[in-house]
Amino acid sequence: MNRDIFDEKDMLELFNYINTDEGQDDVSVKIDDLRKKKLRKNLLSRVRGYNRIKKFKYKVAAAVIIAVIFISAAVPAIAKNIPALNSIIQAFVDNRSGDHGEYEKYSKIVNKSVTDKGVTLTINEVLCDEGSLMIGYTIKSENNIKGIVKSGKDIKETTFTPFTLMNSMQIDGKHPDGGSWQDGKYLDDHTYINSDNVDIGNKNLPSVFNVDIDVKDIYGVKGNWNFKFSVSKDETLRNTKVFKPNTVTKFQDATINVEKVSFSPINTSIRITGKYNKEEYKNVDKRKEAFKQYIMMGNMLYDQWFVFDDKGDEITKKGSSSNEVQNSSSSDFYYDFKFVSLKRIPKYLTVIPYRNIFRENSNEKATAPVYKNIDGTCPMELSQGKIGKLIIKEIKTEKDKTIVRYTAEGQAPFYQARWLFISDDKGEPIERKDNNFDVKKDKDNPSGYIMEFKPLDKNMKYRIGTNINDDIEIRNDLKFKIELR
Repeated sequence: MNRDIFDEKDMLELFNYINTDEGQDDVSVKIDDLRKKKLRKNLLSRVRGYNRIKKFKYKVAAAVIIAVIFISAAVPAIAKNIPALNSIIQAFVDNRSGDHGEYEKYSKIVNKSVTDKGVTLTINEVLCDEGSLMIGYTIKSENNIKGIVKSGKDIKETTFTPFTLMNSMQIDGKHPDGGSWQDGKYLDDHTYINSDNVDIGNKNLPSVFNVDIDVKDIYGVKGNWNFKFSVSKDETLRNTKVFKPNTVTKFQDATINVEKVSFSPINTSIRITGKYNKEEYKNVDKRKEAFKQYIMMGNMLYDQWFVFDDKGDEITKKGSSSNEVQNSSSSDFYYDFKFVSLKRIPKYLTVIPYRNIFRENSNEKATAPVYKNIDGTCPMELSQGKIGKLIIKEIKTEKDKTIVRYTAEGQAPFYQARWLFISDDKGEPIERKDNNFDVKKDKDNPSGYIMEFKPLDKNMKYRIGTNINDDIEIRNDLKFKIELR
């Protein structure tokens, strides 16, 4: 047990040191949901006031508190019967705007560890729905973890390849097609946590499937870290609402069909298939020649979508995947779009396709960002070109962070809100707080956003800026609606 970190997971470990009556260790007692909630509430009410980083003496005090509650509640169960009180996966999505995913509720504890060459890799938890497999993991080192693990801000080499579980993974005997990696978090000098999101939407997996992970290299440390476990998606599937709208829309290069829209406890998913409008477009080179004014990044021209609910609120996108469909008379390719889980199911979705404009001529000068001096004057407008503008409402520095409150006006507010940054008088960018690149909704202002940076020095000068987003082509003329009935 780490002596420098005090968090909710440590409570679980402390349960192992509580003596119970003789013979009770062999009794498996199930705790009902009400009792779990009461126990959790009592625990947290006693330790919530402490900082997350404390000396070991607080852990001893916590053990006493837990023992008292444990005895008074007359719950003779050992720690394995208590659900995890926090989630690594949840930790990486708590700040994501508009995300109502119940990650902690539906995650399943694995907690399998393998140690080799002084490095311990732990698979903490898994979470799965029809299209995504999420795995939370921990890397611990006997030495300073930053000497091994590199986060995004530490990476200098352009050829650097980040560590992901996906590279060493097989799902029911097959390697995953793809997924997403994110920047993890250092918990202390020896501990690093992260999570991988693996695409499984095209695999037609059974409700329970097997995962094999055979890691040979962790950031240059050669060794063997092997794991085998099974994953069930039964619970999320029972709580997933599926629509099959079969909405057909014709684009410049292809006709697409929205086959399925799913609302799971962790994702909103849109599955489409597409068929090229000309047979020759099946050939990549001929497609590039036909649309030479574009840089083809995916299987269709407008493979980026803004999606809005029936109240006009933009739904935060998490990612997308696509591939060709072989030997099919009905479709040439497919796309899976992933968005955050919603609090309610809308009556319909509105889609506005767009694409990013990539310059073929590398010598062509990109549009420079727009900056204004931070001088205490607010509100402050930052133009983003044709797409709209940002309006800075407040810039406030607290002890450990600088908070910027602002609104975005234009064609795609949430997309626009991402493009905000601060630099010092030498042009050096100020890091986001905790290296977090997500945009948060302002709880006190439904139309506002919050971005957090490392604290600014009151004795230094800074500038705040945004991008001129003219490198994006938004096709309002291709806008269409997906009815959900």
